[in-house]
Amino acid sequence: MSGFRRSFVLILVAVMAVAAGSVLYWQQVTQRLATDARESIVVVSRELTDNFERLLGAELQVLTALAVSLEESGYLQQKTQLVSYLSRQNRRNSFEMMGFQFPSGEAVFSNGASRRNFLSAKEVSFAYEHSHYVSEKRKDPFSQKDILVLAIPLRSHGENLGIVFGTQSVDFYADTLASNSMHGEGLSFIITQEGNVVVSFPQVQFDNVFEIAKNAVFDRGVAPGQMQKDMTLGKDGLTGYALNGHHRFSSYRPLAYNQWYGLSVLPTQSMAERAQELMVLSLVICLSVIGVLVLLLIFILRMQHQSSRALFQLGFVDPLTQTDNLSAFQLKFTKAAEEFKQKKVPVALALINVNRFKAVNDIYGFEQGDQILKQVAQALQSDLAEGELFCRSGADVFLLLLACPDREELGRRVDAMLEKAGRFCRSGGECLPLSLTCGIYLVDEDVPFYIMMDRANLAWASAKRHAGKSCAFYDEAYRREIVNENKIESSMEQALLDQEFKLYLQPKCDFKTGITHGAEALVRWLHPEKGLVPPDSFIPVFEKNGFVLKLDLFVLEESLRCLKRWMEEDRPVVPIGVNFSRLHLEDPCFIDQLADLADQYAVPHALLEIELTESVVFGNVERMKQVIDGLHEKGFSVAMDDFGSGYSSLNVLKNLYFDCIKLDKEFLARGEGNPRMRQVISGAVKMIKGLGSSIVAEGVETREQADFLSRTGCDMAQGYFFSRPLPVADFEKRLWDETRK
Repeated sequence: MSGFRRSFVLILVAVMAVAAGSVLYWQQVTQRLATDARESIVVVSRELTDNFERLLGAELQVLTALAVSLEESGYLQQKTQLVSYLSRQNRRNSFEMMGFQFPSGEAVFSNGASRRNFLSAKEVSFAYEHSHYVSEKRKDPFSQKDILVLAIPLRSHGENLGIVFGTQSVDFYADTLASNSMHGEGLSFIITQEGNVVVSFPQVQFDNVFEIAKNAVFDRGVAPGQMQKDMTLGKDGLTGYALNGHHRFSSYRPLAYNQWYGLSVLPTQSMAERAQELMVLSLVICLSVIGVLVLLLIFILRMQHQSSRALFQLGFVDPLTQTDNLSAFQLKFTKAAEEFKQKKVPVALALINVNRFKAVNDIYGFEQGDQILKQVAQALQSDLAEGELFCRSGADVFLLLLACPDREELGRRVDAMLEKAGRFCRSGGECLPLSLTCGIYLVDEDVPFYIMMDRANLAWASAKRHAGKSCAFYDEAYRREIVNENKIESSMEQALLDQEFKLYLQPKCDFKTGITHGAEALVRWLHPEKGLVPPDSFIPVFEKNGFVLKLDLFVLEESLRCLKRWMEEDRPVVPIGVNFSRLHLEDPCFIDQLADLADQYAVPHALLEIELTESVVFGNVERMKQVIDGLHEKGFSVAMDDFGSGYSSLNVLKNLYFDCIKLDKEFLARGEGNPRMRQVISGAVKMIKGLGSSIVAEGVETREQADFLSRTGCDMAQGYFFSRPLPVADFEKRLWDETRK
């Protein structure tokens, strides 16, 4: 009996402890939820202002580019042409309407209409003073919709030429605010310092938030009118208040335009509901524990069961997607493959990776990234047949065991799976297309599982390396390619010592006469057994392992030796362009080393042209500006190589001065038989010339190309139509023969 009493007392004490702990837990959770709500609304407010500023900045950049184009086009002298040009540009952007206001006050619109003083004298003055202007909310003179007006002034040699402007519906900006409305639970505003509503989501029925705030009861420690006072002083802040029986948190931050503010409002009702749910949950847990304590034996058995299940989850279940993890997949793989083998159905191991998923996390956050991975997993699993397997083996990597009755059919099936899994829509209907890549190993021999994974991974790497290819099968040829890369790496140092690398020079020629005015330094590998090794087979390997640093210096020194010999022998001398990898340009001592080496050979710095590829330049614009300025200070000329191979920004070119721009041969090839592309090339050439840079066209292979590029204003040509890359001796003979003529 005494034992029963002791057990009863222990159970009673345990019950009381559980109850007290539940109450304390609920109190802590409630406080934490309040803190989280405050932190969340501040984060949302920051995102709101950042997103709105980026949107306005992007639209002003569009107007800036248009202003630059108008300055050089001559359309300002012909209003008919100006209206036509504005109309064309308007169709290519998101503005409701575009226009231009002359200094006389006359404004013409892209729809052909005109108005006097569409922008007031005060607005025009503000635009010239600040280099841009964003209006308060006003009525569109044509549609009577609420709009904002964005404007960029146009000057030339100190003369005010007018104002380029664009109108945008307030509803357009409201859509941007929708992403910061906390899934429809909150309110997002852009307001003036005086509290006037510029944009809101969802749409509200009042015009001034301060007028509404007069009826609010603010939390303890928050003075009435504090938000209005903070906005007058340009401060940000957070307030809590009750209005119409509902409590809310409000966070506000200043914008970089017009002294506007971003305002986010979050009702605490949702927090209270969550607290209530947790309270109920705490009560249920308390009662459950009490029941379990009363039925001690059942409790022990249940805990053992839960413990076993938790261990299973930890060891064999992916915690994010709740699917098999790699351990479970590997355990099931052998049995599943054997069952397919008995049915005489071949199987394949497929490795699928979400490309550049780190960027998705950086842009949308880890929570949104996890949702994407869950949806990808669901999409891939939904297409599995009976007996096939699936698992998430890593952060953004998935493995599948698939039946493969036919290789081509499997390829089409996997492509369809990748396309389906790549479609992901966020809340609000905004779609984010994902890119997935797959490597497939056909299980045709009895090898360990890790070797199968290695082969599937090699196939994935093959698909990754080939642009436009989403799926690849493992084959021995690709494995041999990897082996060949290893052979190249093992022999590269000795090849440099044995002088197997040779300098070649490709002439840069005048379009009309074909006379050589410069050269680009290239490298060739003359292997004692393989003969002339193509650069495409070893340059990418050297760029990956860093050996390109030594190879670049070799090409530089060989070029300097040529220039020095030409000067000493009183021969004709032309500048030589030398390309350098990103690794060199990231070295802060690179420019001084380059100058010292040129001085050792007594070669004037102006005879060396430093060529930087487009991808290197736009990889880190700020660093490249420092490099280019430093090279110019040392007297070197600088050229951008492969212009047009990627996504060049002419606005960036305005901040980076290049002595020469080299049009990429692929850029030229896309213009063959394409009138619109030719217009793009002509426009790019005109704008580059306007920036003061000379232009060399690469890859010129036909007379038609040469004539077209000559007419557009290109200065020099480089390509097989004029000359292939030549050994130094052959280049010198060509150069000296031209001089004798």
